Amino acid sequence: MPDEYFATVFTNMHKIFDPGDGLRFNVPPGTRPIVMHELAGTPTLERQFWGYAPPWYKRSPVSNARLDKILDNSPFWKAPTVHGRMVVPADGWFEWTGEKGDKQPWFIRPADGKPILMAAISGWREGAEVDKESGFAIVTDDSAGGMVDIHDRRPVVLTAEHAREWMDPATTVEQAKELLTVARPESAFEWYEVTRKVGNSRYQSEDSSNPE
Repeated sequence: MPDEYFATVFTNMHKIFDPGDGLRFNVPPGTRPIVMHELAGTPTLERQFWGYAPPWYKRSPVSNARLDKILDNSPFWKAPTVHGRMVVPADGWFEWTGEKGDKQPWFIRPADGKPILMAAISGWREGAEVDKESGFAIVTDDSAGGMVDIHDRRPVVLTAEHAREWMDPATTVEQAKELLTVARPESAFEWYEVTRKVGNSRYQSEDSSNPE
């Protein structure tokens, strides 16, 4: 239940309780996952649009924000980093290997089985419509170690302590950027093949993240 997610500071990105839809096990960009933030001054758990496009941006919403661009003060990400820091709680995430038309999905999760907290930045504005202009992008960095064989980029995953600092309005932009550079290492994760059915976002079976 949402109140239980809030109480534990975690939720599940591929298994989300939605009063309208029930449980969801496969959540792609363009949907509305649960996020956490303190942008209104108090800890908040709510659904936000996964994808960000400011009003002047005429292309499709961007679902990921490159860490190197954030650290280099890219104009595109400057305001979201200052005013829109969020956390996307999850149990793991999906990546794909192989050629187009023959993609193999993998599920990546912490080796210790604990939930994860992914850093995100957004165009959030109090009272704004939940859409691409107020939506969020997950911060990503280069992969390393064996994970690079699955995908060359990975979400920036924070510890619980760092996630709280990341969301804290008192944390400066420079302090927030520093937190992004000390994310959990690749060695903290494990990955395995899952059913190819998750390539269809309509597939919402409980076996979505089970090993094949």
